[in-house]
Amino acid sequence: MSLFDVLSKGFCSKKRESNEILSQEEYKDKFLHGDEYIKRELYDEYISRRLSEEFGLKYNEKIKKWHSEWSANRRFVVELCYPRGNHIYLRWGYNYDFIPDINSKNKLTWHRTESSVKIHIADAWYNYIEDEREQDCGYTKEEFYNPRKCTSFQYQIPTYTSDIEFALEYIKNVIDKNIPLIREWINNVQTVDDAITVLNQRIVTLPHIYVPYMCHIRAFLYAKNNDIDNAIESIKQGYENSEIPQVIIDKLVQIANG
Repeated sequence: MSLFDVLSKGFCSKKRESNEILSQEEYKDKFLHGDEYIKRELYDEYISRRLSEEFGLKYNEKIKKWHSEWSANRRFVVELCYPRGNHIYLRWGYNYDFIPDINSKNKLTWHRTESSVKIHIADAWYNYIEDEREQDCGYTKEEFYNPRKCTSFQYQIPTYTSDIEFALEYIKNVIDKNIPLIREWINNVQTVDDAITVLNQRIVTLPHIYVPYMCHIRAFLYAKNNDIDNAIESIKQGYENSEIPQVIIDKLVQIANG
């Protein structure tokens, strides 16, 4: 019997229905006022089980990510993302074998092995769920830790709890809520053209700090489509007034020429 199964004993006796949205008072009681850290080892196995069942992904223990086998120059990857605050979330997307990074020595580096896995074009709950907050930054008193006011709390994993058994059951529901979003991404982003379309939309809407690297990714996607003109335009946009390393130009041309 697995650790998750042992801790799951008695969960079915919980009175809360799995699809019930917690009130602000309930959510605060379980996840704001608790001081027990919820170790990911307690729910990693459930994530592995669900991702294997739904998408055939395997868990890579060394890097603590889930991914598929290589197919059509890419592999599908799911990882846990740790932003600031008391919640973490699932992030997913594609790792391409033809998109390099560049290090401080102007050398190209790749993410092609079992120990080097990177999501080049990522997705998460925030691209599907919109919170209608009363203010642009932060939460009002009524919104803070309130899943009924701010839907985002329904899709994120809390990190502290006052009731570990309840928390693990809740996290299972959070993971299940993300599964349809992951499936939608896979269905909608299947080709290089699909990925370029996603990046085109994000480059004009996201804060500028994210744009240069997205232009880098898009340049190599264009090159893979044998479109060197758009590849060069994209990399120029990414570097703006900075000099583009020649090694990147050379690699774009090489990929575009097949």
